[in-house]
This record gives sequence, C-alpha cells and structure tokens, in this order.
Amino acid sequence: MGEERRKYKRARLECEILYPSVIYNNEKRTFRDNCKLYTVDISEAGIALKSNFFIPKDAFVSFFLRIDDYLPFKALVKVRWNKNSNGYFYCGGEFIALNLEDIHKIRTYILKQDNKTEV
Repeated sequence: MGEERRKYKRARLECEILYPSVIYNNEKRTFRDNCKLYTVDISEAGIALKSNFFIPKDAFVSFFLRIDDYLPFKALVKVRWNKNSNGYFYCGGEFIALNLEDIHKIRTYILKQDNKTEV
C-alpha cells in the first residue's frame, strides 16, 4: 500500500444517511428509501461514502450528519473520486463551508476514536 497522502487524520464512521440530495449538472435529486447511503470514514476535510447508487465525480452531495450525541448538522460534500467494488459504489469528497462548530464536532470524534485504538 502507498504512503498516506491526506493532510488530516481519518476515523471510521459507519452510519446511514437518510434522504441525501445529489446536485449534478444543475439538477438536484433527493434519494428516498430504496437508495442507501452510508458513511465509511471521516476527517476534518472530507468524508468517504458507500451507496447502492452511482454518484459522479464533481457532484455535490447534501445531507444531515449526526456524530455521536451532537445535534445533526447540514453537510455539503464535493465528490472528488468514485469507484465500484463488490456491488457497491464508493466515493469521497471534501466538505464545503463547514462552520467551526461542526469542524470541532468532527475533530472531537476523531480524537476520541484515536484514543480508543491506542488503549
């Protein structure tokens, strides 16, 4: 495996995202019950997602994200990569315009996960 190139530390985060919206080519589409979207991992800068539907590179994905016991916050992600593996679609992207409070929630979660792995 190659050397890690990411600037920010990542942590595994597995949760289902309900009713995400995908914006691509000036079209917005909100996905319902038959379309599944899950988080894979997260950093202060971005997130990796797993779904049963294709999300194109350069699309924007909008959804509410809940981390631990914090109130959910609105996240907007610009998709930078995607791939198909084992019948699922994976994509990753960078957060767009998160406020400092939401970045703090993510940072706290990552530090907590990091401390769990050290024990």
